[in-house]
Amino acid sequence: MKIVYISRSIIPSRTANSINVMKMCSTFASLGHEVILLAPWTKKLEEKGIDDIFEYYGVEKNFILNKLYSPNIKYMKKRIYSFRCLGQVKKIEPDIVYGRDDMLAFYLTQKNGFYTVFEKHEPFDNKGFNDYFFKKFINNKNIKMIVNSNELKKMYLKSCNIKDDSILVANNGTNIIADKQIPSGIDIDKNKIQIGYVGSLFRGRGIDIIVELAKRIPEANFHIIGGKDKDLEYWQKQVNYKNLIFHGFVEPKETYKYRNMCDILLAPYQSDNEGNRSSKYMSPIKLFEYMSSKRVIICSNFKVVYEALNDDCAVLVDSSNIDEWENAVINLINDKNKREKLANKAYENFLENFTWKSRAQKILKFLDVKDD
Repeated sequence: MKIVYISRSIIPSRTANSINVMKMCSTFASLGHEVILLAPWTKKLEEKGIDDIFEYYGVEKNFILNKLYSPNIKYMKKRIYSFRCLGQVKKIEPDIVYGRDDMLAFYLTQKNGFYTVFEKHEPFDNKGFNDYFFKKFINNKNIKMIVNSNELKKMYLKSCNIKDDSILVANNGTNIIADKQIPSGIDIDKNKIQIGYVGSLFRGRGIDIIVELAKRIPEANFHIIGGKDKDLEYWQKQVNYKNLIFHGFVEPKETYKYRNMCDILLAPYQSDNEGNRSSKYMSPIKLFEYMSSKRVIICSNFKVVYEALNDDCAVLVDSSNIDEWENAVINLINDKNKREKLANKAYENFLENFTWKSRAQKILKFLDVKDD
């Protein structure tokens, strides 16, 4: 099959959505399909100093990346890019138009007779540019759409006139990495437990939880990997603990090495009230990367998290209860067998359900497409 994937993700960038897009395109291609990714060309917003985009994301160069100029013109930027995508689709004549983020582009390709499938990672609120065209898009009785969590599907069934069997839940995922390398140049104290967090540092990610844990548990080393420069500068000015190390941004293809050096991995997501708007419906790539590393996970116990984790494969605690976080960390520090048991169970769950390959196969089966 010939698949055109349309995205508004900035490529290359540090965003999770760009990782999702690049990984899915590479995985569709690995299953025997011809894939052309359309993405905006916006030099000012792109990550600087990247010579090979595919190598930066750690994906095989098995699909075409076609970047379309997206002028920075207020109120017109999205419209111009969407129509340029339509022009490319007409030239390519794919079997499937697939993707996320650019609702106008998908409405246009659908209207022009192309088999169009849209992937949603956020709820419908009946506001704004995208939701206006989404309402037009779903007027087609034969639509098929993908969401990345069961909670998000429930939101769409409640708020939109869509049939249950028209929506597929396909949680995010990650790749299997057997490599056991750790970062070069980092001296790991083998007499201390190493505790890590990989991801963004902005509000809602629970960095303040990690900072407080580092203060309360000086016998362990805490590693924070990731973040924009401005966020990194903010947190480094706030705290100065010897056992709390900020490593800064790491290229996506290198993050597994930092997970490998840890004994415990933290995902202290906060609730809507604490700055995390997606806490009710998210499907974070971070969790699947943690599971793939075969390291024990402590995570906030949101309902949506149970789609990936449960009490048999992780320690799930109240998002904002620092005493629960502290007890969870200390219990795992003192119980190596429990760490190994939970980590192995999470890894088994990951292998069975949450690889990019299993996600892509699930989607293609839903669309009645066979892979090689």
